[in-house]
Amino acid sequence: MKKTSSTLIIFVIIIIAFFVVWKASTPNLVSKNKENTTEKISKKVKKESKKIKKKETSESESSSTETSSSVKSEVSNVSSGESTSDVQPSVKYPVLQRYAGKTYYAVNRDSVEFPDMFPTSFTITSDTTSITIDGKQELIRDVSSGDSGFIALTGEMGHIMGTGLSFEFRPLGDGNDDAVEVINQGQYLDYSTTMSE
Repeated sequence: MKKTSSTLIIFVIIIIAFFVVWKASTPNLVSKNKENTTEKISKKVKKESKKIKKKETSESESSSTETSSSVKSEVSNVSSGESTSDVQPSVKYPVLQRYAGKTYYAVNRDSVEFPDMFPTSFTITSDTTSITIDGKQELIRDVSSGDSGFIALTGEMGHIMGTGLSFEFRPLGDGNDDAVEVINQGQYLDYSTTMSE
């Protein structure tokens, strides 16, 4: 019986020793797994952040290229008397964008009863903040559009069209922005982007 009990004691001691060794090594394995996982995650985060930075850099470069090319094209369009068809973010009054940057010339100005009531030409700046009437630039204070299709501008300074600038026009034809009709004190006069002879 001594042999059985000593064998049993040795067996219990081996089991306890195995349990102690197993318990002692388990936290090390968990911490090593955590360290490996943490390293893997940090590497993935670094890779992703590099990808995102590269993507942002390429996007910003392409958007700056697009912006500079759109600015160049807008400048060339404005200098040639044409405007861009899209609403630009720098436009103050989007309703005027179709007419911005174009010079409109009076057509048969002498045919109206009082030709001095109408300017020979006008141009709305490309950013739609001001209007140049017969070479005199005036700030646009307000813009409104009426039911009859007229767009009314009010300005800061006086002009031949009244003590304060009050300028109304509407497009002629089917949305053609190259020809407009100006109204002043009940009289109408057509304007076109092509200068009449």
